[in-house]
Amino acid sequence: MKWKITTQFLAYLLLSLLLSFIVFLIINISLVRGNFIDQDLILPYQNPSHYTLDFADDIQVEKGEVSISELKLAELEESDIWIQVLDENGSEIYSAFKPISAPSHYTPANLIHYHKFTGALANSTIFVGMLEKDHRDLSYIMGFPEEVIGKANFYFRGETLIRDSIQIISMVVIVVTFIALLFGYFFSKRLAKPLVQITDGIQNLAKGNFSNVYHPKGIYKSVFQNLNVLASTLKSNEMERGKMEKTREEWVTNITHDIKTPLASIKGYSELLQDYDLDESEKKRYVDIILNKSDYIEHLIEDLNLTYKLKSTSFPLQKEEEDLIEIVRDSVIQILNHPLYEETNLDFSTEIEMYRFKVDRTLMQRALMNLIYNAIVHNPPDTNIQIAIENQRDHIHIIITDNGNGIAEEEIKNLFTRYYRGTNTGEKHKGSGLGLAIAKQIVEAHGGEILVESKLGEGTRIRISF
Repeated sequence: MKWKITTQFLAYLLLSLLLSFIVFLIINISLVRGNFIDQDLILPYQNPSHYTLDFADDIQVEKGEVSISELKLAELEESDIWIQVLDENGSEIYSAFKPISAPSHYTPANLIHYHKFTGALANSTIFVGMLEKDHRDLSYIMGFPEEVIGKANFYFRGETLIRDSIQIISMVVIVVTFIALLFGYFFSKRLAKPLVQITDGIQNLAKGNFSNVYHPKGIYKSVFQNLNVLASTLKSNEMERGKMEKTREEWVTNITHDIKTPLASIKGYSELLQDYDLDESEKKRYVDIILNKSDYIEHLIEDLNLTYKLKSTSFPLQKEEEDLIEIVRDSVIQILNHPLYEETNLDFSTEIEMYRFKVDRTLMQRALMNLIYNAIVHNPPDTNIQIAIENQRDHIHIIITDNGNGIAEEEIKNLFTRYYRGTNTGEKHKGSGLGLAIAKQIVEAHGGEILVESKLGEGTRIRISF
């Protein structure tokens, strides 16, 4: 993987360098041929050789007198360019803006020397032009500032020009390629290493290995940070999933046991009714047991069905305008009217007499009764249970308080989990583990929230807020 990334990087780098080199050659050739002109330069500096040759048209010779228009002289002065016009023997017959060090007579060797070497005459770059006017073969010299215009000589052999050009270009390409590969190798190696780590990290996550921790650094610092966060999140989710799976397995085991036990009773008493001749009192007693066990199984199935319906947002609630105080009061009365709980120390109090609220009465009563029953069956018989209604800051609170056994701190967070049954649940009162989960779902379906505070040996306080 590392070498694959490095090779691809070097290939792209080499290709980009070659393309850049070709573009560089094209631009330079175009500049040399004069196809590109810097519009920011004043006219004489844009192409001094052409400017010198064209200037012949601006030199007038009449009856041996040389003259240049005022406009052109102003242009030369502005550009810091000087000019000398020479006769057939190389002697000066006209000059303008000539430096003091410039001679008045030139031999052919002087002209060649000064023309060839930049700065050889008066720190100027010299260009020479021919002038055929007034039946005379004259010449002229134009000196450009050396700091602005310079010259370079290029020598080549015509018969080997193509071969030499190819050799030079090839050497340049080889050198550039070698340097690019050398620097590119070290750079790509450094670049590829973290990419390989990132790739390996993603593969480890895909395989379920969340233990690797990366040290964020370099240009991929944020990537490594996010990789660590992702690994931590997935690890946490995996642990939570494991806990949920374990809880679900325990719940399935309990549900299976809870269904199997009454089914065994139903089957056993049904066989007795079928195989033996029993008197009417015995038949009635056995039929009552069968019905009771059937009701238990039916109630268990209803709980399962309800909790999954409440989990779905599409489950319709039959909400109507009701008095919430009356719903709570009626729930308490129903519990006290039950023969098993008529001796329970259950008190009800309210700060307000009426609170109109859109509610599904049946479901809300079920939620309240589940919570109250939970407080009754998981505490000693002499436990005091108080149900109070308070109205504070535009919120109504239903508070269920008991002074019973209390709940361990580690159990509170799982209290409303669908598959959870607390450790203090006795065999007599083991249920499906859905009662409190259903209560919480019903409260939240009505836009409320439910909070639990508890300490072992001191009791429990459940607050429902709307």
